[in-house]
Amino acid sequence: MALICRHDIPLFFANIDTPGEQQKYSVALIEHLFTLLPPQATVVTLYDVGCVLARSLSKFEILPQDVLLRLRFATTAMHAYGHEWACQLVHNPRMCIGMGLSDGEGTERLWSRFIRLIGVERSSSRQRRIWLIDRQATAIGSEMKDDLGDWIKRRLKRGIKDQGSVALDAINRCETSVEDLQAQWADQRQSQLSIRAHAPARLRKELDTVLALQSDLDASDRALQATRTTLEKDAASGDTLDVLESLQRGHDRLMAKVEALYSSLNVHDRFPELDGVNLDFVRVLLIARDLKMNIRKRAIARTKLHQHTRKAIAKRQPALMTAIRKFNSYCERLELLYDPAWNIPLPTALPTKLAELRGDQTLMQDVWVTPSMGEVPRWLADSDVRDGIRALLKRDRCREEQQRLGMEADNLCRFFGEELTALELSLRLPESKFASQYSINV
Repeated sequence: MALICRHDIPLFFANIDTPGEQQKYSVALIEHLFTLLPPQATVVTLYDVGCVLARSLSKFEILPQDVLLRLRFATTAMHAYGHEWACQLVHNPRMCIGMGLSDGEGTERLWSRFIRLIGVERSSSRQRRIWLIDRQATAIGSEMKDDLGDWIKRRLKRGIKDQGSVALDAINRCETSVEDLQAQWADQRQSQLSIRAHAPARLRKELDTVLALQSDLDASDRALQATRTTLEKDAASGDTLDVLESLQRGHDRLMAKVEALYSSLNVHDRFPELDGVNLDFVRVLLIARDLKMNIRKRAIARTKLHQHTRKAIAKRQPALMTAIRKFNSYCERLELLYDPAWNIPLPTALPTKLAELRGDQTLMQDVWVTPSMGEVPRWLADSDVRDGIRALLKRDRCREEQQRLGMEADNLCRFFGEELTALELSLRLPESKFASQYSINV
C-alpha cells in the first residue's frame, strides 16, 4: 500500500503481509505522515473506502484527537461512483468543497509504472523484491519532482481551461442564475441526506410480509364467496351454511388481525409523511428504490483489466437489462397507483440501451420515498437545473484547482529562488574552489 501526494509522487509504502487490505495499513501510513507535519497542518486523505475508514476512526480511539481534528476523508473519484448516493454527497471529491480537481487515483497510476518489475520479481527473494520496489519508487519520485513545472502546466490546460470552459457553457445553457443553482444544490443535499429519505430494508420486508398475507386472505375470500354462491344454488342444508358462516367469521377475524399487524409496523410513525398513502404504492416505491440501487451498482461496477472480455460483458448484460425492465415496470405500476394528492415525486424509467444508460444522469439519483412539501423541487423535476448543478460543481472545483496551482507555482518559484541564492552564495565564499573563477567570469 502506498501513500502519495496529490502530484502522484510516492511518499511512503506499507508492506501488506496479511490477507486482505486491512485498515491498519492505511492508519499506520496516516499516523506516520502526521509525525512529519507541523502541528497546524491539515490533511485530506482520498482512499477507495475513505468513508468506511472515517467511520472506524470516529467510533474507536485509534488516532489521537488532535490528529482527527486536522484529518478529513474522501473517496477516490472513480471509486466514488460505486458508493451509495448519500455517501457520494459527503465523500465524492467532485462534490466536496476545497478538493479542486484532485481525483485520488494517483496510486493506480503509480502501480502502472511498476508493471515492468512483475517479470523480474517472480523469481526474486522477498528481500530482493522489497529492495527493487524501493529503488523503482525512488527513481519515479525523483523523475516526477523534476517534472512538477510541466505537471502544473498540464493541469492548467487540460484541467482548468478545458473543463472550466465546458462547465461555464453548461451553466449558461441552463438559463438559471448561479445563486439559484447554489440554493437548489443546498436543498438537494439537505433533502437527500435526511434520514427520512432512506427507508430501512427491514420496513420493506415487513411490508412484503403483510401484503403477502393480505393477498392470501383475498384469495381465500374469493374462494369462500364462490363456494357460498354454489351452495346457495344447490339448496344446501342449514348445517352447511352455518359452517360457511363460521368460516366467513374466521376470515373476517384474520383480516382484522392483518390490519392490526400493519398498524403495528408503525409505518406512519416512522414516516408520518406517508400517512394516507396507499400501502401497495409504498411497497412498490421501496422495492423500486432498492432495485435502482442494485442497477446502479451493476452498471458502474469495475472489473480488473483481464476480466474485460466480451464473454464477461455478455454474461452481465442480460441480468442488468432484466433488472432495468423490472424497474421500468415498477415505474408504470406506480403511475397507475399514484394520487397527485400524495405529492411524492415519481421515479423516471431508465433507458434499456447501455450506451444511453451510461449518460443518463437520473441513474445516480435514488428513488424519492417521502412527499415533497409544496411544489416538487426543481433539482428533482427539471433536468436543466440538474445539469446546471453538475456544471456549477465542476466550475467551483476548477476555481479551487486554479487557486491551489497558483500557490504551488509560487512555492516552486520561491524554492528555486532560494536554491539559486544559496548556490550563488556558496560560489562567492572564499573557501569555495570556484570563487576565483566565478569572480573573473562575472
